[in-house]
Amino acid sequence: MGAMEDVPYNGGDHPENAKPGDVWCLITTPPTYKTISEQVMCQPASCRYEAIPAVYEKRTEQVCCKPESKRCIEIPAEYETRTEQVCCKPEGKRCIDIPAVYETRTEQVCCKPEGKRCIDIPAVYETVCEQVCCKPEGKRCIEIPAEYETRTEQVCCRPESTRCIPIPAVYKTESYDVEKCPSRTEWQNVDCDKINVSVDGKEHKGKCVALITIPATFETRCKQVCVTPCSTRTEVIPAEFKTVEKRVCVKPCSQTYEVIPAEFKTVEKRICAKPCSQTFEVIPAEFRTVEKRICVKPCSQTFEVIPAEFKTVEKRVCVKPCSQTFEVIPAEFKTVEKQICTCEESKRRIEIPAVFETRTKEVCVGNEHKVWRLSACSAPVGVASCNKCEVKEEKCNTCNTCSVEQTQYMYDSNYNDGATQHIRARRFNHD
Repeated sequence: MGAMEDVPYNGGDHPENAKPGDVWCLITTPPTYKTISEQVMCQPASCRYEAIPAVYEKRTEQVCCKPESKRCIEIPAEYETRTEQVCCKPEGKRCIDIPAVYETRTEQVCCKPEGKRCIDIPAVYETVCEQVCCKPEGKRCIEIPAEYETRTEQVCCRPESTRCIPIPAVYKTESYDVEKCPSRTEWQNVDCDKINVSVDGKEHKGKCVALITIPATFETRCKQVCVTPCSTRTEVIPAEFKTVEKRVCVKPCSQTYEVIPAEFKTVEKRICAKPCSQTFEVIPAEFRTVEKRICVKPCSQTFEVIPAEFKTVEKRVCVKPCSQTFEVIPAEFKTVEKQICTCEESKRRIEIPAVFETRTKEVCVGNEHKVWRLSACSAPVGVASCNKCEVKEEKCNTCNTCSVEQTQYMYDSNYNDGATQHIRARRFNHD
């Protein structure tokens, strides 16, 4: 065999693009090495720390054992009695009639025409008594407490629920033939001595593999067909109740108001019972020469002012309201002695140099090389087997109809594998 027939080794158990019946051997060329010396650090550079203790000293200081506080002092309100003038009768007016001024004249006129004579009616006054409110009506709020009573009631401690009961599916078994393992080509290890190996290149032969054709195999299998699918039944669990007592507010708290009546006093007051007025008397007309009395100044009215009446009353007046003042209570201190750290604890770093030594080692200068080489050996004849077939099987059982291994599967009513539910497989042997 020549070097042109070698195929580079790229991993795997066989070369690529091989033909059925060919035998290929894996040829390995070992790696080459040389010895070199180098400096190796056997202990790296490091450091250690030396502790420097802290320095303390004793000092005294003032410590507050009782803080400053304040005491509240109540200052009562100050009152005094004062007098003031209160109007007991308001200012009024009195009407005074002033008569008209007449003079006599002579002329030729209608001695007495029809006319009217004005008669003044003076106003009428009277003194009346009336009630004056000295303190208005008020209200006082009265609190009415709430009323409670104990009642019993039914409380649901567990609500009504339902429980789902599963009903399993019903199946029947049917048999059918299936191809267990199709025809295929398979790489197998073989013994081969007809291979050229270079002694000078220090090559050595590894494993030899051949591409062998294996015929197809068949088997009889049983399958389960779903006659009735699985279902569920719902069962109702009734609710549970318990009797509990609780305090219920029958009548809530409320408020009522008590009316405090107003206070009145009687005062006298002069009022005009009938105002002043005028009335007219009709005089029939007369014609002749007469002396006539003519009004030079008509009658009028004037008003006399009646002064208001006052009385002196005494009342208690707050001249300074109640207040508060605060008396400061000074804080109390005591002298204590304690240790103060004047210099914190520290560390001093000490460097430790690295330690080196000279060592020798072998270095690979040529890597291991592998190739596939075609051999002159003949490939063995393939035997039908199913050691590497992927079949749907889980467990093995025995039956009394045949002597081959069979696998039992579950199908739905339409013979669809796995369309209804998860497939359960059983494998069994026949006597």
